[in-house]
Amino acid sequence: MTFHRLFPLTLAASLATAPLAAQEAFIWVYDAEFAIFPSDSQLNLIAIQPGADASGPENDLPSGLIWGHCQAEFDSGEIALRFETFAGAAQAGDPVAFTLSGSDGSSFTLSATIVNRGFDPTGGAEIIVEAGGPEMTMLANSDIVTYGVVGLTDFILDFDLSTNRAYVAEFDEDCGDLAAGGALQRPAAPSGPAAALFPDVGPDITGHVWTRFTEVSEDNVFETFVEVFYGVPETDDVLVRAQCVIGAQGPQVSFQVAADIAGLADGDAATLRATAADGRSVEIPGSVIGSFAEIGISGIEATLDVSDPAWLVLATSPVLALERVGGAGGFTLTGNGPNTLGPFLADCANIDQLEVEGGMQPSAPIGAQAGYLACDNFGRVSSRDTGQAINLNFVNESSGFRGLTWIDPDGVPVDMGGLNPGQATAFTTDPGHVWMATDGPGNCLEMIQPDAGQSEYRLTVE
Repeated sequence: MTFHRLFPLTLAASLATAPLAAQEAFIWVYDAEFAIFPSDSQLNLIAIQPGADASGPENDLPSGLIWGHCQAEFDSGEIALRFETFAGAAQAGDPVAFTLSGSDGSSFTLSATIVNRGFDPTGGAEIIVEAGGPEMTMLANSDIVTYGVVGLTDFILDFDLSTNRAYVAEFDEDCGDLAAGGALQRPAAPSGPAAALFPDVGPDITGHVWTRFTEVSEDNVFETFVEVFYGVPETDDVLVRAQCVIGAQGPQVSFQVAADIAGLADGDAATLRATAADGRSVEIPGSVIGSFAEIGISGIEATLDVSDPAWLVLATSPVLALERVGGAGGFTLTGNGPNTLGPFLADCANIDQLEVEGGMQPSAPIGAQAGYLACDNFGRVSSRDTGQAINLNFVNESSGFRGLTWIDPDGVPVDMGGLNPGQATAFTTDPGHVWMATDGPGNCLEMIQPDAGQSEYRLTVE
């Protein structure tokens, strides 16, 4: 999950404007990242104006009228609520009396602290409330919310917060589940024995997906690259990484898995336990890696033959729980694991017989159409001829303009024009060729490497 921030702006600059019109409409946006360890989770709820960019600038949260932050890092189940409001002569750090009421009939007079905005999405009066407390209940059940600093009557205003109100209750419940002793439960959580162990870090919860890469060297099998990983595309958030290596006895899989390694040093013996959805379990000996790593996997490294019986657990269940034996918790993987690990193991077992097909061949998310590649492949893939010319029709089924770019054999993007919504255009191309669809400013939205015989690709990513 990507977070968004704006450029620094002082409280005086953000609040020294005329008061907003009474009952101005805002919408709720819930931005959440559920980490392996609850204290690392980031849950943010923001009320923004309709039409504003809910995603904000890259790597930051959007600005808003109200900002709720779950203080999971303190393991307390508390929420810091900050309201953008005129504070009179009060300065940052000053305590003020704050009034908050809702159309559900609830009313509160609370002690608040003035906080400058800085990098945060909102600056103003901040209160600390309990997850599940009356203040959050009021926000979740009120169409109109009234607030301001006591004594500044002209700046105590009504705001329409009826849109997406369900996000308030979801944020509040999730924050409470992250408190000490809580167990995060989400609607998409898997079932079976593995589900009861650890939080789900699958695509429906945190955006982690299985991805496979294969690049075949025509001249030297030792330069053939076969890899699979489980992580969030376009980020360094990777929980599992496995690579096919050629050992003295033939192909093997060297893999790394994130795990709790507190108190251990690199090279220490560690055992990985994997549990499938039906309860089957296997323990794999390995060693500690990344004990001081800031980027990359911190956890366990191990090596298995491609025919090791452990793969009957690791590669056959769409729900898989992983943990270090003796560690403090683990995580549950979901998604298309068998559909990714199976082909990966087959490629590894036959690494000296793979044929050059052009580019790399990442697996697509569940439900993706043939030819789909994620944008994190940009800079890693290029076009190569396989001698199988195809006529591919691109159809723009999105809501906006889409540019089409061909990635040449040197990895250089070549502009091939664009399509407005509803338009289509055809090119003669090759299954080894790589394309990219962009928005108006030129940002990658999806990449395409068509299958042999494919005749159409629908541009649908928004």
